[in-house]
Amino acid sequence: MNIQTERLDNHTARLTVEIDAERFDSAKKEAARKIAKKVNIPGFRRGKAPYKILANYIGEAAIIEDAAEIIANQVYPEALDESGLNPYGPASFEDFSADPPKLIFVLPLEPEIDLGDYRVLRLDYTAPVVEDSDVESVFKELQEQHALIEESSKPVAMGNRLTVDIHAVLVDEDEAETESEAAPETVAEAAEAEADDTEEEHDDMDMDSHFHDDDKVLLHRHDSIIVLNDDHAEFAPGFNAALVGAAVGETREFELEFPDDAEKYENLAGEKGNFVVTIKKVETMTLPELTDDFAARVTAEEKGEDGEPKPLTLLELRMRIRENLEKNAKNQANDTYFSQALENLVEGAKIAYPEAMVKDQINTRLRYLDQELRRQGLTLEDYMRILNKSREDVEADNRDAAVRELEQGLVLRQIVQDEKITVPESAVDEEITAMVAQYGDQAEAMRSLFSTASMRDNLYSELTQRQAVERVIAIAKGEAPEITAEELPQSEDSGVADVENTPGEDVE
Repeated sequence: MNIQTERLDNHTARLTVEIDAERFDSAKKEAARKIAKKVNIPGFRRGKAPYKILANYIGEAAIIEDAAEIIANQVYPEALDESGLNPYGPASFEDFSADPPKLIFVLPLEPEIDLGDYRVLRLDYTAPVVEDSDVESVFKELQEQHALIEESSKPVAMGNRLTVDIHAVLVDEDEAETESEAAPETVAEAAEAEADDTEEEHDDMDMDSHFHDDDKVLLHRHDSIIVLNDDHAEFAPGFNAALVGAAVGETREFELEFPDDAEKYENLAGEKGNFVVTIKKVETMTLPELTDDFAARVTAEEKGEDGEPKPLTLLELRMRIRENLEKNAKNQANDTYFSQALENLVEGAKIAYPEAMVKDQINTRLRYLDQELRRQGLTLEDYMRILNKSREDVEADNRDAAVRELEQGLVLRQIVQDEKITVPESAVDEEITAMVAQYGDQAEAMRSLFSTASMRDNLYSELTQRQAVERVIAIAKGEAPEITAEELPQSEDSGVADVENTPGEDVE
């Protein structure tokens, strides 16, 4: 068997395998025996016709075609092992010639990553600061959650809680005058008519907006609850004031302009929105005072080390809130910092991978999208039909994100390898203990469910991922531990450790 390998530009390889005539003749005979069992030839029992008779009856080309498939499945694992290539996935059987017998395979190669001098990466880090106003905002939310709510028949006033239907679209000033002359009904009337037809629609803003045929839709909500005060962000500056004085059942239509200098509205800077709001309910809110009694009511489920109820005082609650805010702020800052550091590592790395990996990542994204849609009563097919897009269109829409995710994942896994990151079994045990603790008296009964081989593997991967993230952050801060000479990665180990080789798989 003579093997020739050729590296192709798209991180694939062509494997050309020449085999001796005797081996090919053997494959033809095997193919003929299988075909003969399926063909009725006059004068012969099924499966008993000689090779030449069968070849004359069905044509030798049919036998050679089946023989090529047989020999390909036999030869490919041997040729792959002898070639020394590391495939990412199954090869495709590209071509076959009978004289001389020669098979050609094309296989995607395992990715190769060279991070370069990645440890020189440095990024400025700004520690987040929690202000007193942040703590007070949380207290205000708690007060509202425990407020005395009473329905009101009075006109809308600041401080009220409202139940409303909202429909908002961007205003195209060039078309506004033409449309107003051509259409006899107002935007408000159109929105009311639409609301009558869509009482069964989802209440979720993002889904309603995303699936609306008009790209200019800003908001489309039914039975949305909003609170009119300065502690709650407005949909647009002036939105709250535009509703003051409205009565229950009233529909108000108004235009608001998004400012150029507000970060919150940066994607809409300078735009105008036409809002149609129907008031469905007005409620007054009487907030409780901030006392120890209030804190005890809010933390009634708190328990001490002995398992007995131990609600917090107001001071303890304030300290708990600040602690949680600081923890969340740190996590958010670290997430942002890590994302920037990883992006820089990707830019500085040399990454080679086959198109098959991109396709797999796109398919993974679409599976997640389908799962998310199903939770909302839709499917990926519904999504494509509503947007009038084909599968190929949706794959193209997801390609850039898939490539970014793929490259980031490859770099992060290479960090795990180059930094010699490992997770001891004891750490997995500790994670399981922490997970089952939430089940209280049933903790030990639940432990067996979390201790299966597959669950432990998943936890190991998750813990490894966490350590890799922490290591990237430490590298960018200049705080990463030194790697000894014995631990330094070797150049020939630049592949990804957990990409599975498939040298024994049948070709497609």
